[in-house]
Amino acid sequence: MFLHFIVEHEHKEAFLELAHRIAKSDGFVNLNELTYIRGWMLELGLESWESTKSASLTTSDLIGNLQDERLKRIFLAEMLLLIFADGSYTDEEKQIAEHMRELFGCSLETFEKLKAWVEEMNRLKVNGMQLILEG
Repeated sequence: MFLHFIVEHEHKEAFLELAHRIAKSDGFVNLNELTYIRGWMLELGLESWESTKSASLTTSDLIGNLQDERLKRIFLAEMLLLIFADGSYTDEEKQIAEHMRELFGCSLETFEKLKAWVEEMNRLKVNGMQLILEG
């Protein structure tokens, strides 16, 4: 949704690597999560991207060098969309989200606003599907 603001190739790859890590954090990549990642690959112009980062890289290794506040909020918002894509918010996902919040220096208030926005986006999607499918 906001990925057109990510212009540096390094940031695009870090974004996708983080998304990949989050999607598999609960041991299963849900179809909705996979759909998000594939869409992001297209939006970022990295259609053939594959995860190549070492599993030993920490989250801070991947995203700790982001300095732009807008990029930090984009990463958080989009990753929260991914986290909630399968309808659950596991302990592993909570830990990653909290770690991102801390790495980016995002206030709890701003984080909660982003999370509320994501939850509302998901509700609107469900409502839209009901309107379309139920006529």
